[in-house]
Amino acid sequence: MSTPNPNLAALLANDSDGWRATLADAVLHIRLANPPVNAINTAMWHWLHATLTAVDDDGAVRSIVITSDTARLFSAGIDFKELRKDDGASFGAPGDRRKLVRETLRLLYSVPVPVVVGVRGAAFGAGAVLPALADLVVGGPSTTFTAAEIDRGIVGGSRFFARLVGEPLMRKMMLLGCTVSGADLNRVGAFAEFVADEEIEAVALSLGERLAAKHPVVMRLMKRAHVEVENMGVIEGYSIEQKYSVIVPASVRDDLVPGPSK
Repeated sequence: MSTPNPNLAALLANDSDGWRATLADAVLHIRLANPPVNAINTAMWHWLHATLTAVDDDGAVRSIVITSDTARLFSAGIDFKELRKDDGASFGAPGDRRKLVRETLRLLYSVPVPVVVGVRGAAFGAGAVLPALADLVVGGPSTTFTAAEIDRGIVGGSRFFARLVGEPLMRKMMLLGCTVSGADLNRVGAFAEFVADEEIEAVALSLGERLAAKHPVVMRLMKRAHVEVENMGVIEGYSIEQKYSVIVPASVRDDLVPGPSK
C-alpha cells in the first residue's frame, strides 16, 4: 500500500479535537470523539472537510469507515451552542459556517472511495446525516435516527434522509421530528448489516477492509458513477455507467479476469 500524501499525513498526525483517525491497510478509520454527546463543532467540520479533500487525491486510502467512541450516543449533530451565535447574516459568504457544513457534506457524499458508517446508539440531525450520505451503513438494536429540526426552527435534511429511508419515512421523521428505531430502519433497508450493538464497529471495519481489497481504479470509477447517476433515469444512468466501463484500462480488466479484453 502507498503512503498518504503530505496533507493527509499531517491531518492524521494532528487529530482535531473531536475526531480520532487512523489509516491501516488502506482503510481510513475516523472516530467521533467529542464527549459527552459528540456534537460536531466548527473546528470538527473544518478538519473533516480538509481530510476528505486530501483523500480525493490520495491513493493510499481505498475506503473510509466512520464510527463513534461513545457507545450510547453516535452523535448529537450540529453544535447548537455555536448555532445560536450564528444569525445567518453571512449566509453563503466564504467564512459562513453553513457553507462549511454544506461543502463538507458534499465531499462526504462524493469522495471517490466508498464510505461505511457504523452507528451505535442515537444519531440526531447532522449526526444522522453522516450515515445518510454513506455508501454502506451498519446498525444495531440501539441505533436510532432523530430529525428534530422542525422543533428547532431549522429547515433542511430531507434529501439526505430520503436517500436512506425513502420518502414516506423521511417525511414522518422531518414533519413530526420523531425518532426512528433501528428495527424500523432495518425494515426499510437502511442498513447493509444489522448486528448486535457490540459488533457494529468490527463489522463496519470488516466491510471497509473488503471494499479496500477491490481494485482501486474500478472502485473509484464505480463510486463516481453511483454519485453521477443517482438522480437520473434508468437508461440515462446506465449510459453513464457504460461510459465509465470503457474508461477502465484493458490491463486492469485482464488482471481481474485473465484472458482477452472484450
